[in-house]
Amino acid sequence: MRLLPAGPTLPALACLALLACGDSPLGPSASDFADEPAPIPHPAAVAFVGVHVVPMTDQAVLEDHTVVVRGSVIEAIGPRAGTTVPPDAFVVEGRGRYLMPGLADMHVHLTSGSLANLRNDFQLWLANGVTTLRVMWGSTGILAVRDRIAWGVVAGPPIRVASRGIDGPGGTWEASTPTVATAEEARARVEAHAGAGYDFIKVYNELDRAQYAAITVEAGAQAIPVVGHVPSRVGMQSVQDARQMTVEHSLGLKYAASDPFTGGTLDVPLVAELVGRSAVLGVAHTPTISVMALSESRASATRAGPEVRRVSPAMRDFFVTGFHHGLPDDVAEREARNGRDMIRAIHDGGARLLVGTDAGFGWILPGYSIHDELASFVAAGLSPRSALTAATSGAARAMRREGEFGRITVGARADLVLLARNPLDDVGALRESSGTMVRGRWLSRGTLSDRLDAIEASYAAGAGAVPSAPRSFGEAAPPPH
Repeated sequence: MRLLPAGPTLPALACLALLACGDSPLGPSASDFADEPAPIPHPAAVAFVGVHVVPMTDQAVLEDHTVVVRGSVIEAIGPRAGTTVPPDAFVVEGRGRYLMPGLADMHVHLTSGSLANLRNDFQLWLANGVTTLRVMWGSTGILAVRDRIAWGVVAGPPIRVASRGIDGPGGTWEASTPTVATAEEARARVEAHAGAGYDFIKVYNELDRAQYAAITVEAGAQAIPVVGHVPSRVGMQSVQDARQMTVEHSLGLKYAASDPFTGGTLDVPLVAELVGRSAVLGVAHTPTISVMALSESRASATRAGPEVRRVSPAMRDFFVTGFHHGLPDDVAEREARNGRDMIRAIHDGGARLLVGTDAGFGWILPGYSIHDELASFVAAGLSPRSALTAATSGAARAMRREGEFGRITVGARADLVLLARNPLDDVGALRESSGTMVRGRWLSRGTLSDRLDAIEASYAAGAGAVPSAPRSFGEAAPPPH
């Protein structure tokens, strides 16, 4: 495995010779390579030539390979010397860079309030290498956007959409989302959501056992997976027994094994026991440690930082008016410690892990936040490969979409990220990419940078501002996490 590019530019050679790129010997950066924007109109085929492929399969790295993309799928993969580049292909010269699958953020919210601003949000995700989204509080408008992306009408990461959370009386969002009072109402709500075309049914905090059972039975009849929270009156073991596809925020583990949101002492043996049941029963966990351990100081830094200027006025307003502005720093530190312990326990126990950020809620920014989440996985003791698996092939497996995304294999969707350094050595390599391909469309570093600059300028000039409601595109209700 080569750690240095086969054909770096002169600035890269000088930098590497001095071992002084940013006073660090980590290796080249994306800026050391010439930008290679795709021509307009976009070519029918794109070939990445001379790249080290990180396929996120059983193989670690395929050195000096060519990957040919035609349309929206990967057409061919092979050693550079033996792989023909189609004459109609636009060529991206790898020069020893690393090509890996795009990332999947499995817990996001679209809170920008308008389609125009939502298009801008998608650019933030793409610029950060995120090419698949799971929206965890849907609306009919978001379903329409999902379909427009699939048809190629809207440029953005392919998305899968959970229903609005189904909750019992007294829930956090009762004023904006009708609750269910009986098991029959819960069953009927599932039937309606399935008929509307949601990809998942989301359950929330205040359901009782009868309502939850009605939801899971009807969802099974409708062949639609159940995802979401662990209702406190249902409990983690009952959720596992029902084969809920994913559990968000590690809530079930928190309720059972610690005092959540105060950084209470974590019962690690109990966590291990519960994780073992998840492994056996196929329940995946999305820890979202970035939001669950958000500190007041981190929220303040984000609010004052440069990236937030690229977030829509409506989303910024939702952050300001929302109820999550960070935990006291000492509490957040304990919650982060517990979160890392749970991530490590889930991994070591063989249960499925997903990377989700809760972007769009509580000062968690679209795109940028996934790097913090990945860093937390590594800080918890996971290898970079294990962390990246949770954000690529592991996400596809948990969503029952193996072969569709998350791996670089022939026939898979061409969602790719080109990197100057090996992400299996350091997940931080993803913080600065050379470009992103989504559904076969190549967006170079320069193209994405220009788009983000234009978005920031438009918001600074007052363009794109929208009324504070509706928050959730298509329906007037703020999507909680």
